[in-house]
Amino acid sequence: MARDEAYWKAVRRIRAALQENAVELNLAGMGLTELPEAIAALTQLQELHLSLNELTELPEAIAALTQLRNLDLSSNELTELPEAIKKLKKLTKLSISFNKFAHFPIVVTHLLNLKEFYAIGNNIELIPDSIGNLTKLEKLHLGGKDLSWLYYTQAFHGNKLTSVPLSFTKFTQLIELALDGNPLEPDLAAAHEQGIDAIMQYLRARAEGEITLNEAKLILVGEGEVGKTCLLGALREDEWHDGRPTTHGIEIKPVIVTAPDNQTKIALNGWDFGGQRVYRPTHQLFFSSTALYLVVWKPREGPQQGFVKEWITLIKHREPDAKVLVVATHGGPGQRQPDIDRQELIDLFGSDTILGFFHIDSKPNAETHCCSGIAELREAIAHAAATLPGMGRKVPAKWQQIREKLATCGQNHMTYQDVIALCEEHGLEGFAAELFVRVSHTLGYFIHYHHDETLKDIVILKPDWLAKAISFVFDDPEIRRRNGLVEFSHLSQLWSHPPFAGEAGYPKALHPVFLKLMERFDLSYKVVLDPASREASTTSLIAQLVPDNRPEQLPDWGEEPEEGDRQQVQICRIVDDRGQSANAEGLFYQLIVRLHKYSLGRTNYANSIHWQRGLMLDNDYNGRALLEHIGNDVKITVRAAYPDRFLAYLTEEVKWLVESFWEGLNCNIMVSCIAPCGMEAPGHGLFEVQKLIESKKKNRPEFPCPISGCDEWQNIDQLLNNAVTVPPPSQVIGLDQFQAVFKDELKVIRQDLVTLDRRNQQRHQALSKDQQAIMSQIDQQFAYLMQTLTDEAKDGPRLFSFKPLDPGFFDRPQWLSAKFQLTLWCEHACKPLPVLNPEASKQGIYELELNREWFTKAIPYFKLLTGTLSLVLPVAASATQLMLDDATYRGIQQELDLGQKSLDFGIKSSNLAMDRQTQRDSPQFEQGEAIRAQGSMLRELHTMLKEKDPGFGGLVRVQNKRREFLWVHPQFAKEY
Repeated sequence: MARDEAYWKAVRRIRAALQENAVELNLAGMGLTELPEAIAALTQLQELHLSLNELTELPEAIAALTQLRNLDLSSNELTELPEAIKKLKKLTKLSISFNKFAHFPIVVTHLLNLKEFYAIGNNIELIPDSIGNLTKLEKLHLGGKDLSWLYYTQAFHGNKLTSVPLSFTKFTQLIELALDGNPLEPDLAAAHEQGIDAIMQYLRARAEGEITLNEAKLILVGEGEVGKTCLLGALREDEWHDGRPTTHGIEIKPVIVTAPDNQTKIALNGWDFGGQRVYRPTHQLFFSSTALYLVVWKPREGPQQGFVKEWITLIKHREPDAKVLVVATHGGPGQRQPDIDRQELIDLFGSDTILGFFHIDSKPNAETHCCSGIAELREAIAHAAATLPGMGRKVPAKWQQIREKLATCGQNHMTYQDVIALCEEHGLEGFAAELFVRVSHTLGYFIHYHHDETLKDIVILKPDWLAKAISFVFDDPEIRRRNGLVEFSHLSQLWSHPPFAGEAGYPKALHPVFLKLMERFDLSYKVVLDPASREASTTSLIAQLVPDNRPEQLPDWGEEPEEGDRQQVQICRIVDDRGQSANAEGLFYQLIVRLHKYSLGRTNYANSIHWQRGLMLDNDYNGRALLEHIGNDVKITVRAAYPDRFLAYLTEEVKWLVESFWEGLNCNIMVSCIAPCGMEAPGHGLFEVQKLIESKKKNRPEFPCPISGCDEWQNIDQLLNNAVTVPPPSQVIGLDQFQAVFKDELKVIRQDLVTLDRRNQQRHQALSKDQQAIMSQIDQQFAYLMQTLTDEAKDGPRLFSFKPLDPGFFDRPQWLSAKFQLTLWCEHACKPLPVLNPEASKQGIYELELNREWFTKAIPYFKLLTGTLSLVLPVAASATQLMLDDATYRGIQQELDLGQKSLDFGIKSSNLAMDRQTQRDSPQFEQGEAIRAQGSMLRELHTMLKEKDPGFGGLVRVQNKRREFLWVHPQFAKEY
């Protein structure tokens, strides 16, 4: 077999390592297709790096490396590991990420000293029970985020795991468990969202006893008056009733079918959705992947191909893997036959989505007493339901017993205390009971918000009960006349006395709960009509009912930006899986609610500027923005001294909302073409930013216009002037240099803010454009820090300051361990806990013994954290209207300075750090190594802190609109 140059280059490195008696060998990124047998000679080797090659197998010779501690095989073409791996008894760290493993390599379960195992980005479908042999595991990554800093990307690389074995409960030393990017079964996915403690609690609950769950949703959608309610009754074999009333909101009734293959009984919850168009945005809240959809239409109404297509599109945008049966109603002898183009629908949506077409009559035949076509439809429903994801999944027996008890209790709601009491009756206590409630909320069994003052004491057991209450609001003519404005007293009247015959009223005690839930679902928000009595406001805005027309004039928005401001424009192009422009139903209503904290009318509703397809926002020194819904796209224009930060935030918000709520859609970030334009219409052509960046990386200066008939090639750098491609300061010039450049200016900004605060003036508007730009860049740096630590926030807080306690610390260059004081910060107010707890000033302060080796590894992360907090401190308090007094400010700054000094001392006093000092001072180092190091270091720190204080100084874990975790002081929990 001929060997290439890469092979012989590796042989030379192996020989050199043998001659030097090296304990570490790096053969990464060489393009190797074969590992030389000569590797067997390196019996002293402790670390071997083989990543970024093209290896398809490993030689048995690797068995000779009995001293090996660390083996990196990531980013190769491996499909299996040799039995020889068993010989590596001392191995503590192994990575097989980004290979082609379809099956878990069983040999790994023999490596009993393994502490870290990484298997991200393969195709593994099943983890064996024998993985429980690895009882020393501390870090297990079977999925995770791409750590490279990419423009508007958050790529997750998992495997094909739907579950994990119960033997995971043997991992008593585990501090990291990553399963992101896997198609996990619903209960496990919901537990994973809550963090590692929740996963282990869930698995322990299953270990105590589990059952097989065969249930799913059966969702009936279609236009109004097409017979959905009658069809559901026929499937249930209910008695026929003439003149059934129109469905308002949602009705839920059970349907039991039998799987044709194994005769298993399947329980389907039949959701009958009202067909009125105004309900569509709220209906989507209840769509799910574990559902079978019946799209119902009525031939006697004439051609309804367009309506059927609309409903399937709506379903596919929300749940791309949905299964659909198309059902024509009111069939039978003499009735008009279906005139729908079946082949067009199959071609458009695929046979994996559309499983069949049926024509039924829900009214029983007078002679046979049977409903035409219903038997065939029930059989098709049973067959399709048996194949739904999650069907037949294992769940804790106690969980299911409690859910069934709640479902059959005859109540629409219960107090949280009563639900917890029921859990305790069934053997779930403490955190186990809390977890059950949180996971059931995530899965949609019932609704409960743990940290919301209004909602925390109530559990809504029937989501459809809530949906009906919401439907009354959308149907109310008075609210529609007022373009969505409504007082709570009117809502209370509406819910006490529903406007439809046969509908019972709701208890008054629940009316505030309903309103709060509408806010949680991004349907409404409270507005201020009288600035003099903001807290007393009882008026809300239903965003879906805002006016149609754009105002004739937009305030402070001329044809050109103000002097000192720049304008940037980006377009969020929403497309389906074929790359075609697509409608995200109800997107703009959600944006109006989600972004209302930036509304021009946040302190006085009269100043609000919003309409059905437009919205104006103001974010103080970060600028003013105009959002426009043009076709299916969202155009975002920001004007500010430094518009990058606000534009990035708004673009990320739109992209996240589209791609998380409508899983079948993508949001591509675009910029407009510029002059010269081949069509003499600058702004008409749109360029995808990610493609421009990729072309720029390949040293291509220009990109062709995508408009047919335009032959113009546009300059990439000029196009990107409108894109937020500038990374935060730490990525451009490094934090140290950024601090040095703006140190004096930050002092001036702080003093100006304090002075303006005392005068009760609009502080940010009074700052110079240069000062506003600096503050925006600091915001950008802080957002970057928090974004890199998103995953770690599941299990503990991210912000803290620290300092050495020994006054002689800096006189001990050879220190082995030292005591440090660590102070936790609130992630909302960006302040240390002692500042927010004046009566409990020691809360959130800890004394930790840190060894030198761990401290040195943590330096990149600590440096990024301390440097960012030093930038944020002078200006952060301005956002919460709580400026620090000078003495408190100086005390915090002194602690940050001592922390920074100890980091610099740690670098100088460590041989390892000195060898890499040049790297550590570069922006590239902070971008790469700090991000790679931060996850492990922070999780280990969380473990240390939990031993001292499991409550993290009273910080409350909350979730923002993007479901990202934050740790905040209790006084700010209501903000989330």
